[in-house]
Amino acid sequence: MNVIHTILPGAAINEGYLDDDNITFIQHKIAEVLSQEFNPTIIVGRSDIIRVMQRVLEERREIVPKMNQRVIMYITNDFRRNQLEINRNMNWENGFVFSQQHIDPIGRTMKFDMNGIKTTDKKKYDGRTKVGGTTRFYFT
Repeated sequence: MNVIHTILPGAAINEGYLDDDNITFIQHKIAEVLSQEFNPTIIVGRSDIIRVMQRVLEERREIVPKMNQRVIMYITNDFRRNQLEINRNMNWENGFVFSQQHIDPIGRTMKFDMNGIKTTDKKKYDGRTKVGGTTRFYFT
């Protein structure tokens, strides 16, 4: 059974490029390539494969194996790039709460200067109460 697509009217699409067998081959090859790096089996949907196949066909017409190779390369690179971005964002999220704390419980250090805080109980300059002020933070 063939997948019916109209990319360009009268366009000569290579024989067997948009066949179900070719799409299934690409799907299995992508799963095989990504299984070397990622533990669960990654299965890309048929519609996504067909969309990338159309993009490859519009870019440059070559023999079917070369176009299949470019389709596999595009999809695997997109998946890797997306996974790296997700991992980076999740690492940022894991460290966000710890980075916002003013006291480091492990090293028992403070990220601000306690002596620089001006409160109402500190008296200075002719007995006047010094209120307000700034807190100095040390960013590492």
